[in-house]
Amino acid sequence: MNESALERYFDHFIENHSSRKEEKEVNEEFFHLLPDEILALNKDDTGNAENESRTVLPGSSSVDYNSQNPTAGASSTSAQEDRPTTLVTSVTQQQQFLPQIQNIICTVNLGCQLDLDLIARKAWNVEYNPKVYKALTMRLRKPRTTAMIYKSGNLVCLGAKSVAQARLAARRFSRIVQKLGFPVRFLNFKIQNMMASCDTFTVSLEQLALQEHCSYEAELFPGLFYTGIPNVSIVIFATGKLSLVGATTEAQMYEALGIIRPILSRVRRQ
Repeated sequence: MNESALERYFDHFIENHSSRKEEKEVNEEFFHLLPDEILALNKDDTGNAENESRTVLPGSSSVDYNSQNPTAGASSTSAQEDRPTTLVTSVTQQQQFLPQIQNIICTVNLGCQLDLDLIARKAWNVEYNPKVYKALTMRLRKPRTTAMIYKSGNLVCLGAKSVAQARLAARRFSRIVQKLGFPVRFLNFKIQNMMASCDTFTVSLEQLALQEHCSYEAELFPGLFYTGIPNVSIVIFATGKLSLVGATTEAQMYEALGIIRPILSRVRRQ
């Protein structure tokens, strides 16, 4: 082996040996450090990486909690606290004017003449006294409803809490009559009346009685009658409770509440 090759070999060996020695010295120095000093080193090493990896989405607000300005975090926190308060208030106002259906009256034609005496003898949960009333009364437990059945085949169902319940109850009454041997059909189902209630804020009925379409006789009845909405009559009490009668769809009830709401806001009792 010539001298140039030997020199290159020893130079390469010295470089590798010195790098390993420096690495070993660094490791030995690291193990001689105290735990607090090790944590300080880790914090310094990871601090820059955390700052670089932190990103702010467009439209979002970033808060520097480590800043020396004590009002920076407080202002952002108060702004965040104001948002849910506004949302809760709006939702509460909307819930105050949500109608709750109490009763639905519907009619259906069974399409045949009925023998009410035969139905009264063979059916369950039936009341029939032609001397008192010419219709037969039949009741269901699920859904809890009552039907008035006439000899002409007309059936009036009441007591349902929703349109779906009213239709289901009318079909069950029709099926009971059909099982007794009558050629029953389900014809001309129609919602005739929906009665609902709604809880609002307290109002002054004396001030409300001065407006149009209002009728209030405190000596006779504690409620005020408002008839300014077509096909819908509203009874208003001083506690803010409303009773709606006459609507045939839920849309009519919401429309009536939208009309009466600004009127009640003007006479709201503080």
